[in-house]
Amino acid sequence: MRTKKRFLILLFLIVLSIFVFPYKGLKDVSENFKFFLYPFDLISMLSSSISEKIKLMFNVIEENERLKKENIELKAERHLFYEIILEKQRLKKILSLRDYGLNFYTMAKPIAKGYDRFKHTLIIDKGSDEGVKKDMPVITDLGLVGKIYRVRSNFSEVLLLKDPNFSVAVRLQLSRHEGVVVGTGRNYCLIKYISPEETVQKGEAVITSGLDGIFPPGIPVGVVSYIGVERKDFYHYIELLPYQQDSKIEDVIILDTYGNITNQGQGKAKRN
Repeated sequence: MRTKKRFLILLFLIVLSIFVFPYKGLKDVSENFKFFLYPFDLISMLSSSISEKIKLMFNVIEENERLKKENIELKAERHLFYEIILEKQRLKKILSLRDYGLNFYTMAKPIAKGYDRFKHTLIIDKGSDEGVKKDMPVITDLGLVGKIYRVRSNFSEVLLLKDPNFSVAVRLQLSRHEGVVVGTGRNYCLIKYISPEETVQKGEAVITSGLDGIFPPGIPVGVVSYIGVERKDFYHYIELLPYQQDSKIEDVIILDTYGNITNQGQGKAKRN
């Protein structure tokens, strides 16, 4: 019974504090009620503090997300500028090749690997609409890539240096020995038809000789990477590592067919 009375008294005081005394007038109540109003002040202070901390936390999270997004955008811009710088460097090297007497026809970009899985080819974004023809030599600023194999209206297929069906007449730059580079289907090629009596040095540079009537002389091809000791053939067994790996091709130059070159050394690039 006493417990019930105490509960009713407490309930009455709570109702009185809520409906009779507005919160903004709590400071004006008599000293006798301050004890009962203290929990409400404490709850109010805690609620306000928690609310401010939650608001601050959300602001920090929002600012963090904004900074992350800005950081990603800055990184993307930096990579873009870096790619532009690299492209300008490649173009500068490409343009410098004209000093070697190469007759530029046009520039192109790789767009896909070849469709024939039995051949090592590369699809580029220039075709017969731009005047590209079969057997035109294809190079980069590093060296020989291959030659035009198939031509369509708006794209062409390049037969790569490493394809077993590819061959090019070459000259070893120091010893001046002449031979033929053929593809192996791997990352290296073979230099054929050099007599075992001839001295060949590992690391010797190899360039086109121009004797095949397709590729103009002086195009860098690669370096001698291995010379076989065994003499199982009438010729040296010589492996060549191409200067230009086909997995790293980004821009290519199509040269005019060697048989159509006139005034070699003064040829100018045609621009599309």
